[in-house]
Amino acid sequence: MTPHETGALPGQKPAEGKWGRMFSNHTFDLTMAKAEGIYLYDTAGNRYIDVSGGALGASIGWSDPRVVEAMREQAGKFTYVTPAMANEPRADLCERIARLMPGTLNTTYLVSGGSEAVETAIKIARQYHIATGNPRKNKVIGTWDSYHGMTLGALSVAGGAGYRHAFDPMLNDSPHIRHCRRPTDRPLGVSEEAWGRTCALELEEMIHYLGADNVSAFMATPVGAGKDYGLVPPQSYWTTVREICDRYNVLLISDEVVTGFGRTGAWFAMNHYAVIPDIMVTAKGISSLYFPMGAATVSDKINEPFTKGTYFIHGHTHMGNPVGCATTLAVLDVIEQDGLVQNSAEVGAYLHTLLRERILPHRPIADLRGKGLLAIRELVRDKETLEFPPPEAEPEVLFQAIAYKNGLSFYTALYGPRRPSAMKRGVAIFITPPLCITRAQVDDLVERLDRTVREWDRLIDQ
Repeated sequence: MTPHETGALPGQKPAEGKWGRMFSNHTFDLTMAKAEGIYLYDTAGNRYIDVSGGALGASIGWSDPRVVEAMREQAGKFTYVTPAMANEPRADLCERIARLMPGTLNTTYLVSGGSEAVETAIKIARQYHIATGNPRKNKVIGTWDSYHGMTLGALSVAGGAGYRHAFDPMLNDSPHIRHCRRPTDRPLGVSEEAWGRTCALELEEMIHYLGADNVSAFMATPVGAGKDYGLVPPQSYWTTVREICDRYNVLLISDEVVTGFGRTGAWFAMNHYAVIPDIMVTAKGISSLYFPMGAATVSDKINEPFTKGTYFIHGHTHMGNPVGCATTLAVLDVIEQDGLVQNSAEVGAYLHTLLRERILPHRPIADLRGKGLLAIRELVRDKETLEFPPPEAEPEVLFQAIAYKNGLSFYTALYGPRRPSAMKRGVAIFITPPLCITRAQVDDLVERLDRTVREWDRLIDQ
């Protein structure tokens, strides 16, 4: 009998046989069989709505035949090219990205994921300053509670303590400031726009104390980070950050690994602010997770010294992989042909309305926030106290088990006690389905989510 048939909660898969050969195994006792559209199917025939779009990156539906055919066609031609030989799919993809990017973000370095893209951006910024006569500029300012990937450079800029502690002796000494803070932190009588400017001025204060001659870049996600992921800052925040970066010759790096390629109802989250970063980092949605792909796209200003002979010291084996590039081009075709950015904006607005009406009133839901088809639900034990259940209760594991029973699959609920919650805050649960989701499918998702939250609330204290 399957979990759907019995109503039982699925457990975690025992580390036996071949499953025990997986290092750090913590999967549930459910095995994927296939995926189509917004749905995942296990080998027992159960169907699940992919609520989090895989790892927050499904910009189109799963198993789209147009993309599968593009992968097959390119694989039948050639699957790898050394850096010494031209690769037309790579050039075509870089050209397409330039067409979609705002401003003069016209040149792209392709890699195989978000962490690599962040590392690339850090190295571009450093080598740009060296090439332009500012060799002391080396520090990259990050934000507390942020996440930019698991490589050492990305961890250095990230501000999530739970991810960093084991590697502290190996990390760079990157300074951190707070991201734009919640509207509830805004003092009485202070307007939203004034509050945005106040938050942004923390960057200028940090630059002052570090010395502008030592600061290479500021890296942040456009819509919140860490416990405040999905928090949408006012216009004044990013406008002021851009002005500060220009004033002190500090590069602005926008991490759009999650938000890029339609997730927030615009091609890029920074488009909502009409602010152009110096470097934009993307991954996940760029290929809809059909193939490992990431990108660091730079403005003409940043690219200039490299066009004049500065050699970029960097490289990865699978940068610009031709199968990956052909796959990504097909994904971008689908996004454009099917109007998925517009669908993200319109269906996303409908999703947020339903979540506010049906889910936010529940005791364990402290907050709902986001934009487009990026919706963050903050899960706590009780919204009045903002306490999260103790790690030994494995609250995320329980939530995912209940969700599976109700036909929902989430991304963040596989960490359990491995993932510390923020002070007096819950865990951000991502509602980031494929951008092709319909209103009727949103109705079904929210109905199942409502049952899941109610059951979690009933069982978590038992």
